[in-house]
Amino acid sequence: MSASDTIHSAFVRSLPASELQTRSPAASAVMPDPVVSPTYTFLSTQRIIEALHGAGFVPVSATQSHARRSRPLSAAHVIRFRRRYETVQLRDCVPE
Repeated sequence: MSASDTIHSAFVRSLPASELQTRSPAASAVMPDPVVSPTYTFLSTQRIIEALHGAGFVPVSATQSHARRSRPLSAAHVIRFRRRYETVQLRDCVPE
């Protein structure tokens, strides 16, 4: 297990913007990679994060793939979200 791999619990804190940027630089991309097809539709992860934050969700984990051709601002990435205040009562699950 590397230093960036952690075990997540139901009580993990939200990721600050600086840590999200460190774990997933592609999440802050403002334009598509120049080598993608013109038919590709760029979706700003930052705008999605802001929309989910407005709906009460916060990022708790972020990872990014490390491809052979290193383009950190266009790599595949995954961000996990949880509700800021959980209103659903489940015994052994945390909705994400």
